Amino acid sequence: MDITLATVIVIAFVVAGTIKGAIGVGLPTTAIAILSSGLGLREAIPILIIPSFVANVWQIMRGGDLISLLRRFWLLNMIACIGVWLGTVLLFQIDQRILSAILGLVLVTYAAMGLLAYVPRIPPHQEALLTPFVGLGAGLLTGTTGSLLMPLMVYLQALGLEKERFIQAAGLSLLIGTIAWAASLAQQGAFDSRAITLSGAALLPMLIGMMIGHWIRGHLSQVLFRKIVFFCLIILGLNLIYKNIL
Repeated sequence: MDITLATVIVIAFVVAGTIKGAIGVGLPTTAIAILSSGLGLREAIPILIIPSFVANVWQIMRGGDLISLLRRFWLLNMIACIGVWLGTVLLFQIDQRILSAILGLVLVTYAAMGLLAYVPRIPPHQEALLTPFVGLGAGLLTGTTGSLLMPLMVYLQALGLEKERFIQAAGLSLLIGTIAWAASLAQQGAFDSRAITLSGAALLPMLIGMMIGHWIRGHLSQVLFRKIVFFCLIILGLNLIYKNIL
């Protein structure tokens, strides 16, 4: 591992871990946004697997009834896994510049919604209708861009889940998706010994970042911190769009 690659990985996962520890989401998306500035998506995405797995195991162990979440969101998670597999196949078929630009668009859209405090609401009777589309869309975006935010996080927020329940439901879906993701990448030959080594090396900076994030959660304004995160995501997203399209 050369010093440039090591530096990019450390920065990406300290920052992403900090965001994950402070607000409960955003690890893979933030990390891939930074990693893809210096690496191609096909090389960067496998590095996310081990830190994402560990972070989401930690997240779902924070308490609450996991069985009820599994029952409620089993279809969402199953279809998302299918989407992850399809998206991973597409990752190795489509021009990486196009996928990087899509990632940039996802970042800008999600961050803009956050800055504007826009949260759509889904009536209970529409949940069953929307679940298959959300699951497939989330899986496809995960497999092709490494972003687990859209539309999954927006969907869970729109269901009006209580904060801690939302964080746990998000962690559970992301954990299941990460397992499917690792299997899909391995099938494509992308989660090889080098990728496993780099992904394992990312674990320590991610844990350091999460400890920093916990401190932020207890000492700084959540509203202010979220705005800073969203603003940074917009900058990263616009940079990806500029580099790969304009």
